[in-house]
Amino acid sequence: MSDAAAQRRAKQTVRNLVLSLLVTSGLVAAIYLGVPRDDSNRITEVDYQAIAQSASESLGEKAVSPEIPADWWANAARLESDLGVKSWYVGFVTDDNQYLGLSQVFQTNPSWESQMLAGNFLEGEIELAGLNWEIWPTLNPSAPKGTKEYALVHRVGNGLVVMYGTADTNDFEVLAKAIAAELN
Repeated sequence: MSDAAAQRRAKQTVRNLVLSLLVTSGLVAAIYLGVPRDDSNRITEVDYQAIAQSASESLGEKAVSPEIPADWWANAARLESDLGVKSWYVGFVTDDNQYLGLSQVFQTNPSWESQMLAGNFLEGEIELAGLNWEIWPTLNPSAPKGTKEYALVHRVGNGLVVMYGTADTNDFEVLAKAIAAELN
């Protein structure tokens, strides 16, 4: 065989490799562009006030369902039972896409409180809309923020209302005022 034929075969190998890479890349691009994707939010809004009314009837107690700003929405609302304590839970999403949870118990116990506030410490108290709230920031701030970076606790007789989440403290104040309006 001549050197010219060997060189031509060597060039064909590189050329074939480049062509196969182009074809493969084209197929990947066609599949990526051709497959439909749903970019909508998969978490649906719930009517927490209707669920609260049903929960109140079930519990025989008034479940808190505060009026929230128009640009907030609730993504969860349910009755929960843990450590022998029944609680009412609502999860809110604020206008800047932060989480703000609300749990209400009617007969609390130290175990439930300890579990609810695990990882937080009592820093002091604040008065918001005429109600005294205990301030419970986190012991170990995380990045990204965890679900209980900050918590406020209001004691009502043998029960309590706990707000917690990643929202700004101003959002906590907005929800505290709405809760106070409902409790008074």
